Amino acid sequence: MEARKIINIGMWVFALLIINIIWANVSNNVASQELNDIDHEFQANREVSLQPVFGSDANLPIEIQSNFVHVDDASRIEDVSWQLVNEDGGVVLSWSGQTNEFVSLDAELPPGEYTLQTTIGENILATQTLDVAPFAPIAIWGHLILSILLVAVAFGEVGIRKVVSKYNEKTVVKEDKPREFRKTRAGMPEADEANDSPWRDPIMSSSQEI
Repeated sequence: MEARKIINIGMWVFALLIINIIWANVSNNVASQELNDIDHEFQANREVSLQPVFGSDANLPIEIQSNFVHVDDASRIEDVSWQLVNEDGGVVLSWSGQTNEFVSLDAELPPGEYTLQTTIGENILATQTLDVAPFAPIAIWGHLILSILLVAVAFGEVGIRKVVSKYNEKTVVKEDKPREFRKTRAGMPEADEANDSPWRDPIMSSSQEI
């Protein structure tokens, strides 16, 4: 019994570990959005929407990657720049440099609507990508809630086992009672035997009947 209990506890601990590993992978996932690429027409003003997860107002970690190359001559250098502007017109993230520079900038921004404003010359290909980790702000809460729920299920399972075990014990005790202490019901063999009284009416001969 003790070994079985240890195995049961070990299985729940293993389940707790697995569910937290799965959530860690989910919370670290990144959603990518192509803002400008070589396969589509360049947009100098690109709308960017950062949506909250489960109504959370926590800042979202983002990463903007950009690269600019001249179409006519890949080695040609020109000045380029971009800035990310919020709904109030304030600049929350910006970069200025030259073509043939791969740049990646990180930031944490509150949910809301933004605009990516890019300034480049003619015949320049722009590649700009936005990566957002939407579940990162609630990663810790996710671990806590999932762990609490799993522990609650584990204790609930133990409680159900105890109730079932007690019910089975009561059933066994009732079945082990001697026959004379059991309640008889009509139609049962015990009831028929109980009606078989040893005191029967005497058998009268024909002479006695006359």
